[in-house]
Amino acid sequence: MKPGGINSFLEKEIHIGKATFTVLDVVFVAAVTTLAIIARLYLFPLISGDFKGFLSRWMAKIHKLGGWNSLGTAISNYTSPYMYLMCLAAQFSNDLYSLKAISVFFDFAGAFGMGLLLWELTGSSRKALLAYAVTILCPTVMINSAWWCQCDMIYCSLMIFALLFLFKDKSALCCIFLGLAFSFKVQAVFLLPFILIMWLKGKTIKLWHLLFIPLVYVIMQIPAWMAGRPFSELMSVYLTQSGTYPQGTLKFPNLYEFLDETYRHKHHQAEIGEWGVYFSLSVLGTVAWWLCSKKFRLTKEIMVTMALFTVCIALYTLPHMHERYGFIVDLLAIAYVIQRPKKTPVAILLITMSLLTYMPFLIGAYVFPFAVLSVVYLGVIVYLGYDLHAQISSAEPEAKA
Repeated sequence: MKPGGINSFLEKEIHIGKATFTVLDVVFVAAVTTLAIIARLYLFPLISGDFKGFLSRWMAKIHKLGGWNSLGTAISNYTSPYMYLMCLAAQFSNDLYSLKAISVFFDFAGAFGMGLLLWELTGSSRKALLAYAVTILCPTVMINSAWWCQCDMIYCSLMIFALLFLFKDKSALCCIFLGLAFSFKVQAVFLLPFILIMWLKGKTIKLWHLLFIPLVYVIMQIPAWMAGRPFSELMSVYLTQSGTYPQGTLKFPNLYEFLDETYRHKHHQAEIGEWGVYFSLSVLGTVAWWLCSKKFRLTKEIMVTMALFTVCIALYTLPHMHERYGFIVDLLAIAYVIQRPKKTPVAILLITMSLLTYMPFLIGAYVFPFAVLSVVYLGVIVYLGYDLHAQISSAEPEAKA
């Protein structure tokens, strides 16, 4: 085939619903997907401290109790939905590989969700494909699942679909997916301030639909309850978790690095932790008041910036944050910069800081002091607040009812 013929073939259009792609786009997605899978396979043999110290022991108990029969027993401090996936992984011969394969599956589900989200936000098939590619090749996404054997993409992918349905003006589905995310990890609440602001601004969310979040959580526990676990125990998993790590911060570069509330220093942990919750609520409440007092037309760009800004504030001001809790920030940062490419340095900085927080746990390396990262993180939050203010100031006035 002549070069001109190849170009013509690659430029041939493919229509899927309202989206238009070219053969070159399909080749690009296939290549990115293949490379992403190969890269993860190289990481699969690596054994993290969390797998050796926790996950492998939980899997051993599941095997000992007979796989699915173990659901009636409290084996870990995780909620039942993840235990269902662990029981599924126990059906295969290699616990390490099967657990990682499940997390990697959600890597691709989350990347697909990011593609759909950017299609909804921009209407550009190219930006949707770019969102998929950047997400699936993001270092923290690959390392979290394929090296660390962690499950953060599971609940974060569900949060991305919750945002997708928010932008589609489907309140019930948004809250159902947020409830699914909450069923896996309590960190799904990081998105709740943004959701509540959307309700206050009269955007999509219906107040009674928020009841779907606890309802879905309860429904997701039913198989474990039917297997024999006490209902009260299933309902109090997060309360039990809250007392597991009293430190102000667990290697997340936030406010508590300055209050000497790290692993090595345990001064006034209970008091600082309780204060921190109320301080965080006060800061987020002030942000909500400021945003609701402004009369402006909500655009999708403003809403993405708002989501990233409020989630970053929650992580920075709440106590007991682990290093991996910034995972959703990485995904929101990708959406933020694909909409507005000039903001690319912001996403690079946020993802790099996430990567730096991973290093002490994976290879024992402290590239920068965490107090320095905390200052940088605060600077990013201030910049996002400035950017949000600038967008609001230049937005059209809110339409009168």
